[in-house]
Amino acid sequence: MNLLSVLSIGYIIIALTLIAIFFRDQRKKEYYLGRHRTLAWILISLFSLSILTAVYARFIEPWRMVTTKVEIDLNGINDLKIAFITDPQVGNHKRGEWMEKIVERINELKPDLVLLGGDLIDNEGTPPDEAKYLEPLQKLVGHYPIYYVLGNHEYGVSRKVIKFPKRQTGNRAPEVIKVMEKIGVPLLKNQLDCPEIKGQKLCIYGLDDLWGGKPDFHNLNDWGQELPLIFLVHNPDGILEWPENIKKPDLVLAGHTHGGQVWLPLIGPGGDAEIDLPDLYYRGLNYYEDTPIYTSVGIGESGGPFRFMAVPEVALVSIK
Repeated sequence: MNLLSVLSIGYIIIALTLIAIFFRDQRKKEYYLGRHRTLAWILISLFSLSILTAVYARFIEPWRMVTTKVEIDLNGINDLKIAFITDPQVGNHKRGEWMEKIVERINELKPDLVLLGGDLIDNEGTPPDEAKYLEPLQKLVGHYPIYYVLGNHEYGVSRKVIKFPKRQTGNRAPEVIKVMEKIGVPLLKNQLDCPEIKGQKLCIYGLDDLWGGKPDFHNLNDWGQELPLIFLVHNPDGILEWPENIKKPDLVLAGHTHGGQVWLPLIGPGGDAEIDLPDLYYRGLNYYEDTPIYTSVGIGESGGPFRFMAVPEVALVSIK
């Protein structure tokens, strides 16, 4: 059991104890809460609500799955559906069964293209063979064009880990690449591919992870700039690295942030994804210098199976 789960369960036990004490005291006039019963019931209500929230965030929301539909107008592309999945982070909390559900949802949506935005494995002190949980993705191969990029979890790094190398959990990108090659899912690692889908040609440029990999735009020179281009990158900060001498992409698909994993009303992301872009870019469709960026809240968790107002999603991006 991870630290976050221990803290959650510990809080629930403490809150239940306090509710019992408040309930007892409000019945006795010699106690402070007995003389102020309104306050007692306010405290009981607040702690009860906090328990329900903790139970939902720990045991319910992480196991939900929604389809988020996004519509975008792009010149040169008509009637194209992209299933975009990022951050499944299988291994510690979610495994093959969860990946099976993702595959089932994708098949239900019948997309024209499937893109995976990195952080496919957890790599947080988890067993070294966790890449095997990606094997259900093989059921998509041959049915849809499909590509993936690597994220920082494949490399076992974060910005904090870069500063403190001893905290690195190890580079497992080769293991992920080996499994994905076995099941037939191609990697776009600083690479460009221009498939023809539904009689329309478009290009996809996948960038290596900004922190653990070696991002390079050299192969982007093969893009003639006349075809629509989708920029597939794990970290939305990838758009900040885009070469100034090359036309901006028509669409950016990114993940990494988990939408904060905990989204607090009026506050925003509760978790720090350590990105340079403003909090606005933690989730949803936004624009950076007229370039549409869709940042998915992802479909797995980091640090523990804990989410609030950031329901795991399969994004269905419809280009009209």
